[in-house]
Amino acid sequence: MTRKAITAIAGFALLFGVSACGGSGDDKAAAPTESSASASGNQVTIKTFAFQPKPAKVKVGDSVTWTNADDILHTVTSGTRGNPDGKFDQKLDGVGAKAMFTFANAGTFSYHCSIHPGMDATVEVS
Repeated sequence: MTRKAITAIAGFALLFGVSACGGSGDDKAAAPTESSASASGNQVTIKTFAFQPKPAKVKVGDSVTWTNADDILHTVTSGTRGNPDGKFDQKLDGVGAKAMFTFANAGTFSYHCSIHPGMDATVEVS
């Protein structure tokens, strides 16, 4: 396992809150350990400065896993560009780096790469 992958997996031990637009702000998103990184959930790939699929669509309680397929640093930052909401902000440093978040409530969640303009997307949770 590469150092970058180990660093990304170590970051999964943190807990992040995620709130839907107009929601109560009580949603929680747990960042899992390495063993749960293969749990079912929607996969988002970061490739050629884009998030795919766009939007990601999951059910309440599902996880979204972002995997960096580019050989450069990207972030997965909650909120809109210029207005991050501080709920989660994970660095994905190079090919194979991953981040995972579990969405507890329905809503549309905006996120972006804070480094690269134009890398904006949403997760639709129903």
